[in-house]
Amino acid sequence: METAKMPDRLNYSTKAKQLLEKIDEVNYMGLGLKGITRSELFLFAMSLGVESKTKREVVNPYAGGLVLDKSIDSRTQASMYSHFISLLNDPNNELDSITNKSLVYKTAEQYANTGFEIIADYFDNKKPEALLWDLFLELDVQ
Repeated sequence: METAKMPDRLNYSTKAKQLLEKIDEVNYMGLGLKGITRSELFLFAMSLGVESKTKREVVNPYAGGLVLDKSIDSRTQASMYSHFISLLNDPNNELDSITNKSLVYKTAEQYANTGFEIIADYFDNKKPEALLWDLFLELDVQ
């Protein structure tokens, strides 16, 4: 029996890679490499996906991945694992599943994939200043 390969990076789609190249060019909302790390960007995208309560499979993943495992910052890892735990139906019986790194990463990647789609919509349809105010208003409602 073949053993499952442990993930060594966070993956994202080729479509998301193209989006990030555009974001890097103009440093849209400070999300480019000049503003934040890729680990932080992944966390932002994952948070948007979690907020939408929608996760989408990463179709056509970019071979190089977004962030190598050793470069994932502690906030991003903590968020990935804590959100995974929040999805468990019965934490008393399923808590051991957090040792399944592949499943934790896959879940986080799916939410981030949704988040990258949301960011793409922002990029195509909202000026940074308008988006900033929209996000502040959304925080105020929460």
